[in-house]
Amino acid sequence: MTLNKLIIPFLALSFVSAPVWALSSDKQKPVEVEADSFHLDDAKKTTTYTGNVIITQGSLEIIADKVTIYSRHGTTNKVIATGQPVKFKQRPDGSQELIRGVSNRFEYHVPKDTLTLTNQATLWQAGTTFSSERIIYNSKRSIVMAGDKTSASKRVKITLEPAKDE
Repeated sequence: MTLNKLIIPFLALSFVSAPVWALSSDKQKPVEVEADSFHLDDAKKTTTYTGNVIITQGSLEIIADKVTIYSRHGTTNKVIATGQPVKFKQRPDGSQELIRGVSNRFEYHVPKDTLTLTNQATLWQAGTTFSSERIIYNSKRSIVMAGDKTSASKRVKITLEPAKDE
């Protein structure tokens, strides 16, 4: 395997540097990956990590059963993580509180800066809990959307914690 092929998977992980609630310093930190196995398919431009996958970069941590990174034109295009559940956490700029999320599927579209959590998704952010079968966060526009318009049975539950007295 050439050095170039070894570098591709690590460059592919630069998706973590995208601004999904990140501390601005996170993108300057090294990406560390642990998994039971690794598979690079240069022809399909995919990198797959399976088995107890843990990805960290600065304050970001993703834990999944499987993470697949799709590249196009030499850059990461999409990242899909699956697990029972997938867990992530990250500290945003200017906050001491972590943003945390769980779902059975985590899909991040890099060009759109859009994170979609599906299948038993829950997101905790600054004292607010969002739960739904589908939660979408667009970091470019700072928009959170939840629910499924096609089914009344897939409702959104939001819990707002009262402000703490100091």
